[in-house]
Amino acid sequence: MMKSMFEHILLTFSSKKHIIIAVILVVVMAFISILVPSLLIPGNTLKLQLSLLETSDISLIIIFSALFGIAISMQIYASHKEKNSNKLVKSTGTGLIAFTGTLFSAKLCPICLGAILGFLGIGGSATLFLFSYKNEIMIASIFILIFIIYLAGKRITKLKICEKCG
Repeated sequence: MMKSMFEHILLTFSSKKHIIIAVILVVVMAFISILVPSLLIPGNTLKLQLSLLETSDISLIIIFSALFGIAISMQIYASHKEKNSNKLVKSTGTGLIAFTGTLFSAKLCPICLGAILGFLGIGGSATLFLFSYKNEIMIASIFILIFIIYLAGKRITKLKICEKCG
């Protein structure tokens, strides 16, 4: 399974356009993961936000961002190869589900997280849950992205088979 996933990733990255898309998405996701808390919380600065991050947080953000870039790039590759491209919205929406995991698992103080979630209409117990399990939420998001990459690879395989027979 892992071998075929890597083959599909390499097939996707045989095009420079898809490499550029993936790299841009990696950089954007990494910055969003760090900048959103520093921009949304009054008095928070980028320097303070970076000082709150631990090595494990940075590692999870890098892994998440890389997988996000790969997943969306593979979805775009598959959509370009398909004649019916209405699946792009559904595929990208699936990636955005995992994207929300990184926003809610960012390193925030409970009061700041409560303020952000209160603005969104989410109560205090949800805030406590998200703060207590932020690393677990990020890891779950990473597994969701791995599953999305696996499904995108299966989609690419179907496209390769259809190109050979038709």
